[in-house]
Amino acid sequence: MKKSVSYLSMGVLILGMLFTVLWVQVPATTQANVNNPAFLDTALEEVLQTAKGPVEVIITFDHDGGIQQEQVDLLKGLGIKKGITFESLPVAGLLATKQQVEKLLEEESVVSIYFNKRLQYENEGSTSYTGVDKVRTDEELRTQNGGLPISGKDIGVVVNDSGVDGTHHDIKLGRNLVQNVFASSNLNALTGILPITYVENVPNTDSDSGHGTHVTGTVGGTGAMSGGKYEGVAPGAKLIGYGSGAVVAMLDTIGGFDYALTHQQEYNIRIITNSWGETSDAGTDFDPFDPINIATKKLYDRGIITVFSAGNSGSEEATISGNYKKAPWVITVAAGNKDGELADFSSRGVKDNGGSVEVDGTTYMWEDSPTITAPGVDIISTRVISPLSALSAQKDVEYIDPAHLPYYTTFSGTSMAAPHVAGIIALLLEVNPTLDTFEIKEILQTSATNMEGYEKWEVGSGYVNAYEAVKLAKIY
Repeated sequence: MKKSVSYLSMGVLILGMLFTVLWVQVPATTQANVNNPAFLDTALEEVLQTAKGPVEVIITFDHDGGIQQEQVDLLKGLGIKKGITFESLPVAGLLATKQQVEKLLEEESVVSIYFNKRLQYENEGSTSYTGVDKVRTDEELRTQNGGLPISGKDIGVVVNDSGVDGTHHDIKLGRNLVQNVFASSNLNALTGILPITYVENVPNTDSDSGHGTHVTGTVGGTGAMSGGKYEGVAPGAKLIGYGSGAVVAMLDTIGGFDYALTHQQEYNIRIITNSWGETSDAGTDFDPFDPINIATKKLYDRGIITVFSAGNSGSEEATISGNYKKAPWVITVAAGNKDGELADFSSRGVKDNGGSVEVDGTTYMWEDSPTITAPGVDIISTRVISPLSALSAQKDVEYIDPAHLPYYTTFSGTSMAAPHVAGIIALLLEVNPTLDTFEIKEILQTSATNMEGYEKWEVGSGYVNAYEAVKLAKIY
């Protein structure tokens, strides 16, 4: 079996599509050598130098689908006793010693081994500036849509975040929130190498931070508690909350990708939005062996579009928080204000940095920049009902009607920008369900509003324009 970044085969069709994507050709090149041994994450290598016992690692195997019994037997044969396996991804999270990692690196079936690094949600706290309101009210679009506003109807969107308060009437479990899942990967609490456990239909999985609840309301809140005033971008979408709690690690986020793959048909999942990142991974080149990249590539192969926040480490260059946000098949979102300017905190890429990467015989180009910019400053959206957070109390009083204060709050960050774009993608898929990631990317980039005074490595192709994007999607 070839030792490579073994993703699902893309075929000639995708290669033919690549010329349409608005990328800059740059000279740097990264090749995944099929003859290399398994790839060892440099962060894990450093941890193992001083580790006195087992550490949390993420191992990726070279096959399609979830972890099989033969891989479990291999791990147990090496004396590994605790771990989580996934249903649709060839990935496992394990507690392993340095000696066990060294043995695993010798196995032909192993692609890569990474440290289960801690990540951060990207907070700093609209539909009018982005043209979403115009999409709703445009009579020609409504007529073409059977007299109904375009709302992302029945498009499944996974919010891979801290959780969702499904008791909130804007994002009510059993209505537009069609599923609410809690799954936290505490490897130390396990008693063996076990399949991941998803706790489904949980009324409220966001009892710590309110981050995921706010993000979910931006994607598709109905505005029920404000008479529609604080409606989300795609109120007709099917929302699926995947919560890992206030503290999140790589393995937790991979669980969200695995859930999306496993339940894709059940909920018509087409989009997964991710408002988290890793500041220690800022300024790095795209890494094809990273398990997050392997996961998002498999989602792309299955027609699921991955959206990332760019990060909140601006305003210097080389601050995008994660190499996986530069993957050719994902959409990464910078944060702007409602005047069309880039937020100071929004992470930037590196001018003219990028290159090519070969995956399963197909060459892709990656760029060190956001894809697009969307609103991320003083965004009003759903707050957790209990416990009531006072995190943004001062701005809440300034921006929100008193009658609505118990139900809405104000956050800023690229965390708030990413769900805007996820919701807009749901609108595009409602009018043209056949669109894939690269086509969606091209539509968003082509229709974006130019941001004068900024370069692509800072803002991508400009400020997202939902109205022009929807019109373009209809005729694409």
